Amino acid sequence: MTSINRFIDFNDELIDAGERLRLERLARALTGVADLGLTERQHIEFRPAYNELAMSVFWRHRDPVVTELGRLSDLYLLAAGFWSRFDLAVWGEYRAATETNPLREFLRSAVLLFEELRITDEVIAERSGTAEAFTLRRQLYGEFHKGQQPVNLSRGFRADALFNHLYAVIHGMPDDYASSEEELAGLVEPVLFHVFDARSTADSVRVAERLAPLLYGRLDRDLHHTYYAVGDGLTGPKSDFHYHRGTRDREKGESGKKDSVGELFSTWHAANRSEKGMHLNYELEHGRIGEGDGAGAREGREGTEATSSERGRSSADERTGVAREAGSEAISAESGSWKKAEGFGTANESVVYREMLAEADNSTEALERILKWREESVPHVRAIVKEMQKRIERKKEERREGLPKGRLSKNPVSVLLTERPRPFYRKQSPSKRLDAAFGLLVDGSGSMADKLDETKKAVLLFHDILRSMDTAHGIAVYQEDSAAATKTRQPNTFRWLHRFQDNGKDDGKRILQLEAGDDNRDGFAVRWMTRRLLQRPEAHRFLLVFSDGEPSAFGYGQNGIVDTAEAVREAEKQGITVIHLFLSSAPATARQQELFRMMFGNRSVSAESIDRFSDETLRILRKLLVLATGNM
Repeated sequence: MTSINRFIDFNDELIDAGERLRLERLARALTGVADLGLTERQHIEFRPAYNELAMSVFWRHRDPVVTELGRLSDLYLLAAGFWSRFDLAVWGEYRAATETNPLREFLRSAVLLFEELRITDEVIAERSGTAEAFTLRRQLYGEFHKGQQPVNLSRGFRADALFNHLYAVIHGMPDDYASSEEELAGLVEPVLFHVFDARSTADSVRVAERLAPLLYGRLDRDLHHTYYAVGDGLTGPKSDFHYHRGTRDREKGESGKKDSVGELFSTWHAANRSEKGMHLNYELEHGRIGEGDGAGAREGREGTEATSSERGRSSADERTGVAREAGSEAISAESGSWKKAEGFGTANESVVYREMLAEADNSTEALERILKWREESVPHVRAIVKEMQKRIERKKEERREGLPKGRLSKNPVSVLLTERPRPFYRKQSPSKRLDAAFGLLVDGSGSMADKLDETKKAVLLFHDILRSMDTAHGIAVYQEDSAAATKTRQPNTFRWLHRFQDNGKDDGKRILQLEAGDDNRDGFAVRWMTRRLLQRPEAHRFLLVFSDGEPSAFGYGQNGIVDTAEAVREAEKQGITVIHLFLSSAPATARQQELFRMMFGNRSVSAESIDRFSDETLRILRKLLVLATGNM
């Protein structure tokens, strides 16, 4: 979190992932930043450290048309307005100049108010289509300030009441302020007319400077409420690595001043990229001048001398992900090495991940359970395999007519009726196997612990049907290590229960090793499996997600819903059909159904009880197989 944390959202309110993605795309188009994120805060904000803009919650719980136009006005003001028209150098100087001023919040908010008026007019002049949204914005914020003014006066918040009056005056809205604060109103109103002549941030600052001496001695307290946050947090990234300057310069940060918000975001983006680049290797190899950090110290091994040395191993440290010195031992295929997540979306930029092959459960108990479950499911497996084989056989008998070569049709009328006749036909080429690949992702979060047995049974059924049909499929459990997750590193593990390259192999014993872990980063997992499916040569690709709730991981939160929805849309654009099965011991609530609709569209199915997991899996798989055979 940045230092601006006055707004903390404790409610459990759902966001519309589709709408958020649409608005996010608009913000990216207006700013030209392809990976810009979007969130909601109490007031509109720029969050360069997170590479995102924040809309205001002011527009929630209103008529849908009002909410839509209000949020659009937020984006127009931020992305098409302040982004390139707000002078950061002037703003920074004014913030520094007012640091000790007893009315600094009032004066700074006044500058932002004047800038909003100036920038809004400029955006409307340049983009006439924004006028409707800005008109509504001025109307509703005007009503808000007029309503707050008497309340603030009654509570003794005179600075707040005056600020409410400033908004009303410069937007031409009558209010009752002058009747109770006639002297102060008479002093400030003539100065406000200079706002309409402002052509730059410096002009807005000069108007605020004219106001300042009129307020000294007349206002005894600064603003009680916050009205603007758009000017907060607009500072450059601090540099953490100074190889030659020592610790005295470490907190100076970015020295070059940035003229616009867009340039500032670009600087942050470049800094974040460089933090992941080669200078980290430099630090590891050569060290840096600075205070030591004992927080990362590890316990030594008994009997090891301070001056002793040992040969390292090439595998990565499980907690840090930093590769140890290469030695004679090779990494086993089952251990998995940590990889940096690249190209998996902005919400997953700090993710590292590894792929591991689950160990087979060779216990007698596991074997007995597999035999028992397979005995129960054998009629279903045989029935669906037989049905699909019949469909494939029927496809072999179908004919393709109107071809330029092949077998001559029994009724070649086209030879006489068309200029370029195609009187030939061919039978469909016989297919030995279904031209489809299936990927199954199983939520490995801690909340799955009470559903493991039925989940294993459903996954085993999925595996047995596709194995019987000689159809390519991969099954993986995904989870994030919550204990090791930090702001800069979130370790995720994918454990293969069955790999694509092991087609035909019976991995029932691996499936019984399915275990519950910590958190689930669904959007990242969908993108990961999408990449594997895109490498497959099959014509039809399907991705199934078994989960028991919404995404939950470090720093994921509401962004996880949007990220998952975006990942699903990206997969479907590339020809992959994504299906979601909600695993729960009770029917999905209305809220859960709405949540899954946002993430997976109309391709989300809910099992009414734990006992229905296998039935729903069978039903989904049959539909997908029918779809694949129908398009052969």
